[in-house]
Amino acid sequence: MIELIITVCLISTPAACHEERHGVVGESLLACITQGQLYAARWIDEHPTYRIIRWRCEPSAARQSPV
Repeated sequence: MIELIITVCLISTPAACHEERHGVVGESLLACITQGQLYAARWIDEHPTYRIIRWRCEPSAARQSPV
């Protein structure tokens, strides 16, 4: 599964940033890139006190630790 990671910061406090992680429908990076732009636009409409600093797509396994 490919995951969309959006880095957002508060407009009133630019140093207050965090990552929002969201699974994206589909198994490909192309699906994440295409749907990620739409998701990011919708997210910012729903959270007007934030601004998006960057967004990226990566396999969700990339952040899982080995067992």
